[in-house]
Amino acid sequence: MKKIISVFIDESGDFGIVGDASKYYLITLVFHNQEKDISSNIEKIVDKPVFHAGPLIRREYPFKNYSLDERRKIFQSIFMFVRSLPISFKSFSYNKKEYSGDIMKMEAKMSRDIFNFFNDKNFDFKDYKLRIYYDNGQHQITKIINSSLAITGLNYEFKKEVKPDNYRLFQVADFISTIKLLELKMNYKCLTSSEEKFINSRNLKNNYLKSISKKEYK
Repeated sequence: MKKIISVFIDESGDFGIVGDASKYYLITLVFHNQEKDISSNIEKIVDKPVFHAGPLIRREYPFKNYSLDERRKIFQSIFMFVRSLPISFKSFSYNKKEYSGDIMKMEAKMSRDIFNFFNDKNFDFKDYKLRIYYDNGQHQITKIINSSLAITGLNYEFKKEVKPDNYRLFQVADFISTIKLLELKMNYKCLTSSEEKFINSRNLKNNYLKSISKKEYK
């Protein structure tokens, strides 16, 4: 049987260009070799709520009745969980302003970036089947992943009927996407008041980003 690497995908942002559309787009791929057992890691957070970083930071449902300290403790527990896991990840970020309102140019850049990543890391993946976990939240992502992987020659498949709440590694991808998005916004000096209240820039840089970067594909 072919060995399997799980690939959990989370995105932050949208493909809109007007109105309330996001300024930035970010996609994160989290890789886990299924030969490496993580059941003991998951057992340590089995009593924790399903993690959704955005609502946690903004104090929205289902965290509306949680205090700031309670929400920070949940955030920290997921951070410690991520640190303990035998995973790696790759994030790609985009500033829509650079594409002059032409979202097709951004999509093309995303396809090139993801293809180049898998092509460069072909040796790491060639003996495995890549099992893609994505909830099809944005059809453009499914199209981009498909088109990028199809021309690498790598063996891959999409897991059917994926529900993010059923997979802790989806929540890991959510966490990493959030941390990387906060880094992007920090660099552009546009963190929101709720983000700055939840986590200050120094702690973000010296604690979270520094630790997470050790797991990032270079």
